[in-house]
Amino acid sequence: MISLGLMLALLAIGCNAGTSPAATVRSYENDTVHLPSCHVEDLGLQTRVRWWRGGVLLADSDEPGATGSSQRVKMWGNRSLELVQVRPEDSGEYVCQASRPEPWGHVTQVHEIQVMYPASARPLPESGQLEITLGEEALMSCVSEGVPKPVLAWSFQGEELPILASGQRLRIQAMSRDLAGIYTCQASNGIGEPARATIELKIKHKPEVTAIRRWIHSAPGIRAQLKCQVVSWPEAEVEWYFEGEKVPYSRRFYRHKLEESTPGTSEHVHVLMILSVQAQDLGQYECKARNEIGSGEVGFELSGLAEPPLLKKESRTSSSNSYNFIWEVDSYSAIVEYQFWFRQLDTREDWRRLVIPSENEGGGPLHARSFNLTGLEASRQYEALVLARNHYGWSSPSKILRFATIPATMTEEAAYKIDNDGHEQIPPAVQVTSDSHRSSMDVNSSECLRNNFLVMLMTLLLPLLLPLLLQSVTPSGRSSSIRPLF
Repeated sequence: MISLGLMLALLAIGCNAGTSPAATVRSYENDTVHLPSCHVEDLGLQTRVRWWRGGVLLADSDEPGATGSSQRVKMWGNRSLELVQVRPEDSGEYVCQASRPEPWGHVTQVHEIQVMYPASARPLPESGQLEITLGEEALMSCVSEGVPKPVLAWSFQGEELPILASGQRLRIQAMSRDLAGIYTCQASNGIGEPARATIELKIKHKPEVTAIRRWIHSAPGIRAQLKCQVVSWPEAEVEWYFEGEKVPYSRRFYRHKLEESTPGTSEHVHVLMILSVQAQDLGQYECKARNEIGSGEVGFELSGLAEPPLLKKESRTSSSNSYNFIWEVDSYSAIVEYQFWFRQLDTREDWRRLVIPSENEGGGPLHARSFNLTGLEASRQYEALVLARNHYGWSSPSKILRFATIPATMTEEAAYKIDNDGHEQIPPAVQVTSDSHRSSMDVNSSECLRNNFLVMLMTLLLPLLLPLLLQSVTPSGRSSSIRPLF
């Protein structure tokens, strides 16, 4: 028969031996954490308490100095364990083991420390640089750590990407060089400030060459500069050409480049400077760029022709059958004459041309001219444009200007509001040639204007001259001393 004492001993072993479930203690980095000692029944027996982590003994109540554990770990008299200035690597399970003499055995209790710390982020590739060719796929990754687990978000050039781009990897099909630039991964877990990692994506593509201005007005003795913008990766080699031949750089011809900051690509403005233009320098230029992927180019014209005139209305000076205009022209050379073209809107009327001499034959660069157009119909809308000629030839047309005459019942203030529509942006198909190569339209219109002028002159003078002609004939049929004027 089993004795009562032995039964109590067996019950005590059954209740106190074994392992209890883990309890989690959350803490912040650099805090102090206390883990309670193992809970055992107080039977008046000597109990030895030891603390373990990952199979390494941290503290032993029977041999306090034998463990050689970190100075940040300490067992107190009540057998609890203290960790000071906890670090992320201190996270994990800690085992408390209470041992008593046989037959009571030992009790094990597990605690877990979870050290919460801010998110961190690092890019893959770790260099933070990724280079692909246009049309290829780019794969970027962001490795993050932190407790709690960080949430990731991606942005491009400071603009947040859609929610689909919220994972650890970002995959891009680089079909446009505009996708080159700075990609940022942001990791946040609510502890401290978010962490960021950046990757600069460079997309290799052939040079894209554009002109800052393709047509440049100049004249002998004037300094001129031609500018082309080159966007490429890798950076392109750039050369300037004149009439198909490489420009011979010298003190008078030299080049330089201005760098513009655009992440993920090479963007420069290349400048060709001509310190003192000579007549033989006028003509066609090209800016050509080449890299390992391909090439690109853009053309320029350095011309002595005047700039297109800037045609404007003189405010509040219109009437029912006339209109006042003023225009300005940039030209380093003297302006010889102007062509003023006009027609009535919403009709099939052809363009009519007037040749207007220049009032100032001096040098430029700014020339101005005013002109009063008469013979218009009342309460009608018209459009007009102007061209200027210097000794190099005719300029391009100005922008079309629309205007309206005042009806008999309309005030000048109302007319000004009606014709305040501004410039028509599309110039008409006006054929412009030099005097030595005039089109048939120019010749016909000139002859028409001259014929009309002679007819009007004869109509005005004939009533005045007819009495004089009649008086010049005497009764005898002989002519008097008064002779006809023509």
